[in-house]
Amino acid sequence: MRRWHKPIPLSKLHAGRVPDTPGVFVLLEDEGNLASVLKISPARSLKRSFERELDPPAGYQPAYPSALMFFETFSEVAEAERLLNEYKRRHGRNPALNSPY
Repeated sequence: MRRWHKPIPLSKLHAGRVPDTPGVFVLLEDEGNLASVLKISPARSLKRSFERELDPPAGYQPAYPSALMFFETFSEVAEAERLLNEYKRRHGRNPALNSPY
């Protein structure tokens, strides 16, 4: 059974709350709004992905995340694809920070 962790603010203060395990993460524009999904992605290390999102590359971004939620799984790629397909089916598009390809 999948267990989602509550949204964690994107701040170095909270990096210790994210495990160094594989899983799927979701970036949220608004920590209090679970529907504000900006990106769905697999991660070999949730901790490294969290730390990478703390310092995004310079340049234009259509939106900026404020929180990350995740669940741990060893089938991270398959689970992320399933969630992306479900998101596209419901919304007719990818999340704002996911590639359209």
